[in-house]
Amino acid sequence: MMDRKQLAAKIVDNIGGSGNVISAIHCMTRLRFTLKDFDKVNEGTLKSTTGVLGVTKNGGQYQVIIGNDVPLVFSEVAKILPGQTGGAAQAATGNEAPKKKMNPLLAVINVLSSAMAPIVPALAGAGILKVLLSLLLMAGVLKATDQTYYFISFFADSVFYFLPVLLAYSSSKKFNTNPYLSLALGAILLHPNYAALVAAKEPVSLFGLPVTLISYNSTVIPIIITIWLMSYVEKFAEKVSPSVIKVFFKPLLVIIIMAPIAFLAVGPLGYHLGNGLAVGIYFIQEKIGWLALAILGAFKPFIVMTGMHWAFTPAIIQSISQYGYDGLMAVSSLCAIFSLTGVCLAVALRTKDKNLRQISLSAGTTALLSGITEPAIFGVAFKLKRTLIPVIVGGMVSGIYAGLTKLKLFALVSPSLLKFPSFVNEEYPGNLLNAAISAGLALGVSFVLTLIMGLKEEAVPAAAGNAVDGASAIKVQTKQQRFVYSPLNGKTVSLSEVGDNVFSERLMGKGVAIIPSEGKVVSPIAGTVTTLTKTKHAISVTSDEGVEVLIHIGVDTVKLKGRYFTNHVQAGDRVAIGDPLIDFDLAKIAEEGFEVITPIIITNTADYLDVIGNENKQVKQGEEVISIL
Repeated sequence: MMDRKQLAAKIVDNIGGSGNVISAIHCMTRLRFTLKDFDKVNEGTLKSTTGVLGVTKNGGQYQVIIGNDVPLVFSEVAKILPGQTGGAAQAATGNEAPKKKMNPLLAVINVLSSAMAPIVPALAGAGILKVLLSLLLMAGVLKATDQTYYFISFFADSVFYFLPVLLAYSSSKKFNTNPYLSLALGAILLHPNYAALVAAKEPVSLFGLPVTLISYNSTVIPIIITIWLMSYVEKFAEKVSPSVIKVFFKPLLVIIIMAPIAFLAVGPLGYHLGNGLAVGIYFIQEKIGWLALAILGAFKPFIVMTGMHWAFTPAIIQSISQYGYDGLMAVSSLCAIFSLTGVCLAVALRTKDKNLRQISLSAGTTALLSGITEPAIFGVAFKLKRTLIPVIVGGMVSGIYAGLTKLKLFALVSPSLLKFPSFVNEEYPGNLLNAAISAGLALGVSFVLTLIMGLKEEAVPAAAGNAVDGASAIKVQTKQQRFVYSPLNGKTVSLSEVGDNVFSERLMGKGVAIIPSEGKVVSPIAGTVTTLTKTKHAISVTSDEGVEVLIHIGVDTVKLKGRYFTNHVQAGDRVAIGDPLIDFDLAKIAEEGFEVITPIIITNTADYLDVIGNENKQVKQGEEVISIL
């Protein structure tokens, strides 16, 4: 069966094996691999692998799009690649840097996304907590003098204050250096004694050289540059340290060399780079925000598609840290998310294809409530070519309004309906209304335009070109729908009607139930019989593409101990669609007091974007009853 362990193994095998992987991380929806040789990737097999929504190469990374199940798949990948995902030094895994030089811009994007992606959940949680705290203050539930307020406040602030420590760890993974020495350097930059020097504002020196007194809490760039340099210093220390005393002499050298460099040179440089970035963004927001947001709002889905949106995160953090809000990068996400939502809802309303309707509703709901847009991008927008126009126009119109009204976001979140409190701030009383109008414009314009233009329901065979270092063309391979055909004659109903909560609550996966009119079960897919119970009341078949289908005849029919069931196949047999699997005596089973409603379950539902049953319909064997995206 294609479980997550098998999926992880297949992915690693088709990206050239563990020996081709330098490092691996994941974001909200993607596995991100840094590889030695991209030519070793078996892309044809990988993009058709069950559980993989798509693949793309960008920013020096090979990205495998999984969806919401990515953390669980990554945990299995980490077991296969413990050194490459655990931050161990390259020497420990035998990995070496790729021989091909990467475009400098793509290299920077690669570093930023690798460092930022793992810590975004912590930042998002802390950001929402700060917003909720502000709402409680405005509502009068808490007062600034309350001890509860005091505690919750530093709960939220701690993630941002100790951001260099978090980034030290994630950067150590990217640069394959010791994570604990990296954490130590992050902590040194935030030590209370140094903070006291900054507060005192008195001139200080180190080794006779003046130290620029800068507070490094909530900064991004200084620690990333520091850990990058440390990766070279650590290699130097490894070479020069005598074996007898290496256990303490090597880390001593790293700290005594890197800590002064951080305070005297790297820290101030990184700090001023970050400040310059924030000032530049602020200037754009204030002077030409409507134009910048129009462009970003229109084309943000394409940026997300390539995974390059993670490179914006340091700029958002710096802006929120310095000014208390972001009015550009994060706000553009609001425009794009609600534009995609509008398209999905319009497609669901306009299409005559029930499967596409349910896919669109699922993708639109995910974008609307969580701000995660990959299902909408890959499952709808790039499947139906012409819907890209409403996505672009809706995002652009919304971006213009957001820019003209100087819309602001006060927390590091992916804007969605449930995260609208992140637009609330008592200093800007009209901000929430402007956010609602911006979202409404994006959703409304894209919705209406999609209805007017209509749909051309054909799959995109290959979206937009495969990105290579320094190239402008970007290509994302997307998967086609798969179908499961009815194994029975009868009527399809919802799984909720099955009198067993294992099936009705979809604990084993999604699918459909059939009330049979005849006691003959045939294969719903072409593949291999993987299991057949001794009592013959249940059988599972795995397709050649990895779809796992369980057919469970009746409820509690295991108690019949095989009576009234006759099997025509055994586990391991190859079957084609329509081949006989099991015969059963419908009347006898009913006489014994058992329900004959038969769940058809996709047991590896988690491997797919969605599984949709064609319910409330009279079906014959061989007709489509389940659609899988």
